[in-house]
Amino acid sequence: MKTFLVSAAALVAFLYQPAAQAQAPIPVVRGAVKISKITPAIVKTPDIQFTGGTQKRSKPGEWLEVEVEFEVKIEEADELTFDYTIAFEKKLFTGTVTCVNIPKGRERYVVMYMAPRTLEKFTGGKTPTLANVDNVWIECKHQGAPIDEQAVKPGPIPPVARNSGMVLNKNETPFSPLFYDRYEAIKQTR
Repeated sequence: MKTFLVSAAALVAFLYQPAAQAQAPIPVVRGAVKISKITPAIVKTPDIQFTGGTQKRSKPGEWLEVEVEFEVKIEEADELTFDYTIAFEKKLFTGTVTCVNIPKGRERYVVMYMAPRTLEKFTGGKTPTLANVDNVWIECKHQGAPIDEQAVKPGPIPPVARNSGMVLNKNETPFSPLFYDRYEAIKQTR
């Protein structure tokens, strides 16, 4: 009986070992992810119709959308953090979004936004345009280690104060239910 139990335990350990090795995260190092394109755009608030409840009038606002296209060159990246720094009207705005379970491949996308009221505040109430966007810098990290960085225009980030909390991930905007299959899943922070 004792021999049977030892043999059964050895068999279970043998079978479990390859499965445990397959679950180990793949190292994400410099070169494993490549940012290929940064696209800022001014977009209107989506017009979503619903029934029931109180109907309220509102004027669609102008949002700054900054979409990043990237490629994952390893089988899967468990987690990638994208740090956005946006120079808008000579002021810097920062935001971070973390994507999870990103499979290998090209044409992977992540996006962040600046809200209409924020843009109005820094344009003096004028309608924002892409001319208000001085530059955008994106840094991709894995577990805090830089993997890749890219900017719309070459050059370092200016050493001026940064405004945080004004760049929003997709889930914090009315764009949340849209284009679900285009963008990578976002790690919940709350």
